[in-house]
Amino acid sequence: MLPSAEFRYRVLSLPYAQNNRPDLAACDQQLYEQTRERWNRWIANAVSAGLFREPHGAELKSRLTGIDHNGFRSALAECMTCWALSSELGLQVQPRPSGRAGCVLEFAVQTSQGDISFEVKSPRLRRSTHFGPQLEESAAAMNMYSAAVAMRAALRSANRQFARARRNILVIALPEIEKGPAAMLCSKWPAGLIQAFYGEQRAVAARSGPGANQFVAEGNFLKQAGGVPRFTRISAVIGLEDCCGHPQLRAAVLHNPCSQEPVDASIFGEWRQFCAVDGEICCFRAPAHVKEVVYSL
Repeated sequence: MLPSAEFRYRVLSLPYAQNNRPDLAACDQQLYEQTRERWNRWIANAVSAGLFREPHGAELKSRLTGIDHNGFRSALAECMTCWALSSELGLQVQPRPSGRAGCVLEFAVQTSQGDISFEVKSPRLRRSTHFGPQLEESAAAMNMYSAAVAMRAALRSANRQFARARRNILVIALPEIEKGPAAMLCSKWPAGLIQAFYGEQRAVAARSGPGANQFVAEGNFLKQAGGVPRFTRISAVIGLEDCCGHPQLRAAVLHNPCSQEPVDASIFGEWRQFCAVDGEICCFRAPAHVKEVVYSL
């Protein structure tokens, strides 16, 4: 049985397991209880928001109850995101708005600055594997690269679905559906998001003297082809991670400096936010807007 399938079975059959598995470790039982409670909360919120209404509710339900690993993860990610937007940010979620060329998106919310459309993606990310202290660093680097590639693919897919001249937000949602960290980025969150959408710190060799670390702006929000920015119809990316051992979702918002329709930072509450401005990558939280420089370009 796949680890994800076994984990889901343990979570959903918890009452039976408690009565018939005296050998079930207390720590495992607690994990399954907490996971089941979170899943129930997310799904109940999605039902209240109307995600399971027709004409699209049956498809969502089929993914949520089906045996396909990727389908279950994507359906649970939509429910998790719906809960985060409505419960943590207090936004009024409207299900299934229209996108580009008749595409159906996940949600829309009404704000003082107008409607904002949301598309949820839950890319499959490679888990960290510890090969020992000598290879652990290289394995982590491989996982970070794999995560960045998966998130870039999600960005390109969402960009085709979003209409121009609208405020559009892509959500990278990573629910916990296996025993262990969902995103393999828990210890370095949100470095994978920064790498995918802004760039990364690299060691650059010098012709004379020692080399130096330099931020290379090759993320999809900053890299330009022929001087022309890409993905301008996307206002921002939200990363949501359900990380084992943390009672709350980890959230990070990365604003697109080249967006046609930027979004105001105030709608994201206390979530951690990033922006690229005046040659710097900064981190802040609304409403204080006290920015901390993370990288200099």
